[in-house]
Amino acid sequence: MREQLKLVTDWLLQASEQVGPEYFQLPVAGAEEPEYRERVYCYELYHRWRCHWDDDFPFSLGGEIDKSGHPLIRGAAKPDFLVHIPRHMTNLVIVEVKPSNASAAKMTADLKKLTSYRRDLRDQNGLAASYYAAYFWVYGVRVDQWPELRSRLLAEIGRSRDFDPELVSCFLHEQAGSRAIAVRWK
Repeated sequence: MREQLKLVTDWLLQASEQVGPEYFQLPVAGAEEPEYRERVYCYELYHRWRCHWDDDFPFSLGGEIDKSGHPLIRGAAKPDFLVHIPRHMTNLVIVEVKPSNASAAKMTADLKKLTSYRRDLRDQNGLAASYYAAYFWVYGVRVDQWPELRSRLLAEIGRSRDFDPELVSCFLHEQAGSRAIAVRWK
């Protein structure tokens, strides 16, 4: 799965460069400044990412798949993006997206969700079916702001066993037209 993950990640990073300013921050009638709107950003990122997909690639890209009522997944999670093979528990990557102005509480909830999808899923036979990778994707944060945001998030989570930074990769998408980059938790 390593090769498939590399390919999917490359497509995602290429897609990030193609997100225009009106999707990165939505111009709002009557407002002086455009606003971060996660759904608008995600829909455009999904579209751009999907445009890179090869027709014969075995994994499918899904957006906001409602997992409530799923026989093998507890809770009512709606991950922003899933790359998997539908009808099978063959799971490549889960992605959660947050704008820079999201609260630390919302961001840490996503980090816990990502950790859970990496280590807690089992198929109907009790075999591990967790996602091969998990990406925490933050847009509107400059790289030089990452150490402060990272510290805030780690302080918010504390010593919770519900988050494992070894299981979650983080990407920052600084601005429209730029390529997102991977950053480290340590």
